[in-house]
Amino acid sequence: MIYDEFPHEITFQKLESIPDGGGGYDEKYVDYLTIHGFVCGISSREFYQAQQLQNPVNCNVYYPYRTDIDQTMRIIYANQILTLKSAPIDQGGMHKIMNLKCEITGVLDKNGGS
Repeated sequence: MIYDEFPHEITFQKLESIPDGGGGYDEKYVDYLTIHGFVCGISSREFYQAQQLQNPVNCNVYYPYRTDIDQTMRIIYANQILTLKSAPIDQGGMHKIMNLKCEITGVLDKNGGS
């Protein structure tokens, strides 16, 4: 279901150990969940504060309330890789909308890899 307040499709990925065929493991991000959310830039004040803390943040991601997202994941949105810079924040404490502070850290290549 698409909500007006969540017009963007976002995919959460989690890091998993994948057998490499030689007895070891490679770590790779795999799709965990695709939902609708809202990705937007941050205010200049918020940007300035993040820079002062040396914690670069350049976008906010809002999505419907859920408890299975953690800070070790990353988000794919419009071929961009968003690295989570905060734990999920329950906006207003009402269990309706969650917020993540993110940094754009890369772009997926044409084959879907980073």
